[in-house]
Amino acid sequence: MLKFFNKYNFSFNYDLGSKTWFGTGGKCLCYITSDSESVIRITLKYLKKIFPVFIIGAGSNLIVRDGGINGIVIKLGKAFSKITLYKKKSILEIGGSAKDYQISKFCLENNITGFEFLSGIPGTLGGNLKMNAGCYGQEICDNFLECVVINSKGKKVLKKKDDISFGYRSSTLGDDIVISAKFRVIYDKKKKINDKIKTIIKDRKKSQPFGVRTGGSTFSNPKNNSAWKLIDAIKYRGKTSGGAKVSEYHSNFLLNSNSATSLDLELLGEDIRTKVWDKYKIKLEWEIVRIGKHKKI
Repeated sequence: MLKFFNKYNFSFNYDLGSKTWFGTGGKCLCYITSDSESVIRITLKYLKKIFPVFIIGAGSNLIVRDGGINGIVIKLGKAFSKITLYKKKSILEIGGSAKDYQISKFCLENNITGFEFLSGIPGTLGGNLKMNAGCYGQEICDNFLECVVINSKGKKVLKKKDDISFGYRSSTLGDDIVISAKFRVIYDKKKKINDKIKTIIKDRKKSQPFGVRTGGSTFSNPKNNSAWKLIDAIKYRGKTSGGAKVSEYHSNFLLNSNSATSLDLELLGEDIRTKVWDKYKIKLEWEIVRIGKHKKI
């Protein structure tokens, strides 16, 4: 087992918080960026019996709690970021670690529509599928056909679209690690695709915080309502708590505005949830994933 760790350069007592967009949180017991399926499979098959195992993508919608994680964290490496277009079959295959802007750019260059919305999301393909990412009337599941995953037991499995249930910001992929996925290809004029991407980027810059430490949308939109409208209704736009702040540009975004801790961010989020429930009896659900344990005082 020691040879296994040495061969693949596992990092111990790693500052996992630095891998998130918020830049907050504690350390993990062991961290690896893996370009090998076998490493992932061995880790899940054997090491998961001893330690909890987590997978992270871009870290854009993640809070690592200040007490860190007594477990192993895997990040898919560049080997899993390949994007391939099979023109004869009109199929697009995308690696699990491919970044959203890379996918959007590739599709633009190849006149493929249906992925323009990814230019407005800071994530990776694997994370997109697991949470069924979407915006501007599009979702990642729209043209999805199948994906290859490594399940929690370390087994490589092919899952068709009918094997997975997709909902609003959710899927039944659970703990599966998405290695790659295939999508149906729909072509359109490059100018039309490019115009849509430009509009999305322009709208995003107008309405969302840039150049600051933030995450993705904090809460999922409740049915027939918008999270930001509810947060505005309780007058929390610009609200601060410790080093955490509700964005003044878009109130469904939290900011690390002044050396915030993960606890600052989570407490502010929970305060919002409590106030919205007390006033409107609407339960806001976290869209940002929170992992790890709280730091002992």
